[in-house]
Amino acid sequence: MPGRILIHASKKCSLRTVGNEPLEWVQEILNEQLFGNLPDFPDMPDGAIIGYATVAAVDQDNAGSAWASGDSNEDGLYYWHLKDAFVFDEPITGVKGKLHLWDYDLDENNLPSAHQVPLVGFEIEDDNLFIPINKKRWDSLAENQAIIIDLGVTASTLLCKPDVYDLKPFKTITFAHNGNERKFRLTEDTFSHPTLDSKNEPEVYLSLFGEEGANRWIAQFVWAEEIK
Repeated sequence: MPGRILIHASKKCSLRTVGNEPLEWVQEILNEQLFGNLPDFPDMPDGAIIGYATVAAVDQDNAGSAWASGDSNEDGLYYWHLKDAFVFDEPITGVKGKLHLWDYDLDENNLPSAHQVPLVGFEIEDDNLFIPINKKRWDSLAENQAIIIDLGVTASTLLCKPDVYDLKPFKTITFAHNGNERKFRLTEDTFSHPTLDSKNEPEVYLSLFGEEGANRWIAQFVWAEEIK
């Protein structure tokens, strides 16, 4: 280290069902899928080498990352700092994975064509929340008047008041897709809350930050008329 490594997507993916992996990771992935930064689970390649990234550094400072787990000072954990991630235009399929790092016969100086994904996300201006959304969600705006956002580490930091899950006082919401925008006025039904189980109690999920688990908080944004 540092150096460039290939990224392999395993054949089995427990992330396809919420609850099989730490909640903090799943919430980040679900929001990235909403933005269109990641494909939906059925469309993700598996059993394939999907791209490469550069390991810029390895240390014990997690810098508050949503992907970090545990306390590095207590647990002796090391964190990889990745940069320059590229996705192959066509994944190298039919590749069986292995545990830990392993070698694959591919010329580093003659890699398949690849591209970087231009990541998009929440933007806040005054009392308006701007959300880029994928095509499926954009096409359904005419049928729905609400959207659910998972309040993971990243989203809660941006959308909620400090140290609580209460939403900031947003009055409008703007959706964007492929250069188009639609803006709506939010109603009083916009609020945050934990998901509930069959007994009407907050659901508890596997968590990175304690054996007792964590509640899954979501934000429900409800709108009325469209602002032209």
